[in-house]
Amino acid sequence: MRVFTEQERQHLPADCRGYLLALERTGILSAQQREIVIDRLLALDTDELDVDRLKWVTLMVLSSQPGEEDACARMEDLLFDLPPERPH
Repeated sequence: MRVFTEQERQHLPADCRGYLLALERTGILSAQQREIVIDRLLALDTDELDVDRLKWVTLMVLSSQPGEEDACARMEDLLFDLPPERPH
């Protein structure tokens, strides 16, 4: 269970926090990757965080980590609203 700090709650809207937890629940993000994404979101110099920006940051974090090609592809599908590929 992840409890967000006051600073995180102030900077990350509720829909972003929920989306992050959903990404972890579905296996796209590990707990460690979630923390990296949160760190990168808090480092952004913007007051306007939304789920679309969260998706981009998540994709960048996943693409920078070796062995995360499947999670990266799943995130790309979510980012571009593509239906997931079905194995043959």
